[in-house]
Amino acid sequence: MNRILAIARLQALGRRDGLLWPLVIAAIAFAVNLLVFAAIGDEALDGEPITGGLASVYIASLAFGAVAVSQQFPFALGMSVTRREFATGLGLFLFGQAVLYSVILTVCQAIEHATDGWGMRLRFFGLGIIDEVGVPAQLAAYGLPMLAMSLIGVTLGAIHIRWKVNGVFATTAGLLLVLGGLAALLTWTRSWPAIGRWLIDQSVLTLFGLLPLGLAVVLALASWATLRRATA
Repeated sequence: MNRILAIARLQALGRRDGLLWPLVIAAIAFAVNLLVFAAIGDEALDGEPITGGLASVYIASLAFGAVAVSQQFPFALGMSVTRREFATGLGLFLFGQAVLYSVILTVCQAIEHATDGWGMRLRFFGLGIIDEVGVPAQLAAYGLPMLAMSLIGVTLGAIHIRWKVNGVFATTAGLLLVLGGLAALLTWTRSWPAIGRWLIDQSVLTLFGLLPLGLAVVLALASWATLRRATA
């Protein structure tokens, strides 16, 4: 256990950029939105528009999840770290990262809500519906999607380690075919309205917590199955 914790600390030291850059990117996106909303003026706004800028944090998490594997996995094997120890240490780091960011984003969302959108009715950190749930559900709604996004990156990084660029492109092409075929099937059977009604009926915790958690579990198993046979 001590060895796994040491690997997790190594991840934290080696990936300070992975902890800091999403914050930097979010801060830049937030500053840009503040400037835009200040220039537009309050009278030009209709309701509380959601900018979507917060997505940059999750995209950055995906990118650094891929970097963590592609850069540190060969180094770890060279230091006689087992694949299981590396995967467990990385998992602990990603979980800690998701917890940290969920706390930060929940606090920012509370400030945004209390100040009526930073005095400009700007919705950058909140999605509106998140205001209606308690703090535990808010933490899950911010943290679990980040964990899932990080694991998407880890899975892509593991695929790159094992099958190189061709594996990444083949996986992407396969996903596009599957998702495109599914979309065509749903369109042909006119199932989109039913899916829309089902999504509307779900709670915030289900949509932003349980579903991302399920995806995270699947991705964790897939990335481990790939890494256990990968070589540096």
